[in-house]
Amino acid sequence: MGFDPRKFIDVSRELNTGNTEAHYRTVVNRAYYGAFGHIRNSLNIYVSDASVHQAVIRTLINSESDLYKIVGKRLETLFKKRKDADYKYNSEIKQHSCQFCVNEAEEILKIFSQAEDE
Repeated sequence: MGFDPRKFIDVSRELNTGNTEAHYRTVVNRAYYGAFGHIRNSLNIYVSDASVHQAVIRTLINSESDLYKIVGKRLETLFKKRKDADYKYNSEIKQHSCQFCVNEAEEILKIFSQAEDE
């Protein structure tokens, strides 16, 4: 049995008690990767380069399922926040943004699970 990417969300929640910019950026990153990794594995999308993020998001958004479309749009928003946290060092990440990202990752997975049950 392999690693469950959803565990990254647990780590994100734990790190959200920190109070440094490094904590905040890591919280956003891990929250995104927890949701993204689980969805990618569930959809069996294994592109070997950076385009894997867009492949997962496009697969969801272009799906026939309205719930998958919602998941795709919300995952895309979380992806943008993750890129900002990882690459925009001149902008500050706020603690409230971290809490949003953790909650959003959890909500994305909840909706994704509902879509799988359709």
